[in-house]
Amino acid sequence: MISIQQMRERAGTIRQTFIDSRREVERNQALLEGYHAMRKTAEEAAAAVTNAAQAAQMRFAGVVAGVVTESLNSVYPDNPYEFKLEFRECAGKTVVDTLLYRDGEPLDPLASTGGGVWDVLAFALRVALLVLTASDKTRKLLVLDEPFKFLHGAEKIRRAYETMESVGRQFGLTILCARQH
Repeated sequence: MISIQQMRERAGTIRQTFIDSRREVERNQALLEGYHAMRKTAEEAAAAVTNAAQAAQMRFAGVVAGVVTESLNSVYPDNPYEFKLEFRECAGKTVVDTLLYRDGEPLDPLASTGGGVWDVLAFALRVALLVLTASDKTRKLLVLDEPFKFLHGAEKIRRAYETMESVGRQFGLTILCARQH
């Protein structure tokens, strides 16, 4: 049989355990609220970074697509092209797809076009890369060796070099070009 004194001691122990447990629950609830607040802040920061990355991607895509499309259409005015960049997530990373269209139809630049289109694409992509990576204090120098070697026809070659000159002026580039034509 348990004495009253033992019952009181046991009740006191149970009460103290209850009080300690309640305090621990309150502390854990406060910690949980802090973690929720930190999680919310982290989610907001992640959203801000995502928005900034998307804005940078849009700027990048706009500059690149604009330079490439304008260059292609300057050289091939009778056969207008449109160049696009599309960003997508793949295996947790952002990848970019390069797309070329003519008359609204998608083209594989390597299989559906000739070397002249490749040359103009390569030139325009080099310009876009230089424009996007150069700082204001950096001299924007582009050195090219026969950039339009696969382009055929005197008129297309003339337009290509006029495009090179125009793009150079537009973006403040110094272009050093060795050519055979």
